[in-house]
Amino acid sequence: MFRSILSLVIVFFANVGLAQGSCTTPANVQALADGLGQGINAARQGQGLRALRGDADLMLAAQRHACDIARDGQMTHQGSDGSNSAQRAQRAGFDTCLTAENLAFGFPRAEQIVAGWMNSPGHRRNILLDRATHYGIGIANGPQGPMWVMLYARQC
Repeated sequence: MFRSILSLVIVFFANVGLAQGSCTTPANVQALADGLGQGINAARQGQGLRALRGDADLMLAAQRHACDIARDGQMTHQGSDGSNSAQRAQRAGFDTCLTAENLAFGFPRAEQIVAGWMNSPGHRRNILLDRATHYGIGIANGPQGPMWVMLYARQC
């Protein structure tokens, strides 16, 4: 199911791009996203937490933000329009009561990102949010390599 959700989001961006400019993804974006989702869920399960489920609306929100930061070349949790992760999730159709976001850039492999995030207190806290139930992943080509966005959320 995750593959079909991310594939739909990727096809959307490949076909129509963003209103403010084009966005490209790495050729192996599906494998990268699969690896990140699996790695995050393995880390959660290793701590006794349930696995998160991929969500199409969160995938869309994450991909939009990945494209936004790739286009601007700025690694920031604030969107170019001033939005935060909860606002972006809401705009994409996810009625969120809990939202957290991890960002990374330049790493070519998902396992590098999982390891780095698990060794960073703030990122680790987001990964291990026990109230989170869903996730979304966005990956876009940026000036410093792939720009990775992962949202963790719970619906209201």
